[in-house]
Amino acid sequence: VSDTSLYLHAEITLSDAIVWQMSETGHTEFQMKVRLLLKRSIQRYVFRLFLLEELRQVVDYFVDSTRQQAPKMRELESIEAQGRNKLKERAMIDLERIKRFLDQMQDLVLEGCRPDLLSISQRQDFIALHPFMEGVHGEGYLDRVFREGVREQIEIEIYVPLRGVVSRLLVNGWRHDDLEILFKMNELRQQPQSKFRIPPEIISRTSWSYVSSVLNEGVGMSTLPCAKLRAIVDSAKEISRVFAEENEGVELGADDFLPIFIYCVVQAEMERPCALCVLLRTLCEQTNRIGEVGYYLASFEAAITHIQEINLAEH
Repeated sequence: VSDTSLYLHAEITLSDAIVWQMSETGHTEFQMKVRLLLKRSIQRYVFRLFLLEELRQVVDYFVDSTRQQAPKMRELESIEAQGRNKLKERAMIDLERIKRFLDQMQDLVLEGCRPDLLSISQRQDFIALHPFMEGVHGEGYLDRVFREGVREQIEIEIYVPLRGVVSRLLVNGWRHDDLEILFKMNELRQQPQSKFRIPPEIISRTSWSYVSSVLNEGVGMSTLPCAKLRAIVDSAKEISRVFAEENEGVELGADDFLPIFIYCVVQAEMERPCALCVLLRTLCEQTNRIGEVGYYLASFEAAITHIQEINLAEH
């Protein structure tokens, strides 16, 4: 097993541990553990698929051609000389190409291998989940689990070998944006919660520290885009949990959520937040653009945009 595989396994285990907080409605802790086992079984199935010679050749050809076509440092410098937006436009061409291939491979597996995926889900090992797989919502439930497992393994097979290319494009394309926002974040990090327009009565005695930790580790340090997206959802749900714990009998209002989230993003000390936004927005799986993941991704982007627009002199 390669060092990269071991690293990813450790990282996914950490991500999965955090994800237990993001429990599906009505699940016990035991059922969430079984759900995680089902997702891992789906991943193992997809891993074996990619060992097939025909599929391996398709993926290897795409990865090799993308590496060859991607601009090297000297070319990036030449493009940047024409203007910063030109560099961003060039980066987006490659990112969109990678996204299309990820989505195509995911659709291929989900549609072509659905009977096998259904067969896996019906095993005795996952009997605790059968009540959720049945009834009017059963198909939607299975679709979510299948998509999570398939997408994660496909990102390991395709995104990870291209991570160097993606990083080079993002780091250079959004370098100036990130330098500016990191300077602002460093200044804002010294400010109390009240400066972020968090009402005095809901200021956290723990300073939302665990939320910032989830953002730092799950979003900032994870490799896979899907793991980063899950961590954004987890961090948002952690805000609700901490609020409920510290403000018994009071509901967190929608208008209060974003100031708290902005404060946590500032405290998280993530590297290259602007480039990160572009990565997640571009490579986010289509069905995740709506619903819970899409809502919290939009909130994350709104937080980054707000920080970019802050006037430090006024703040």
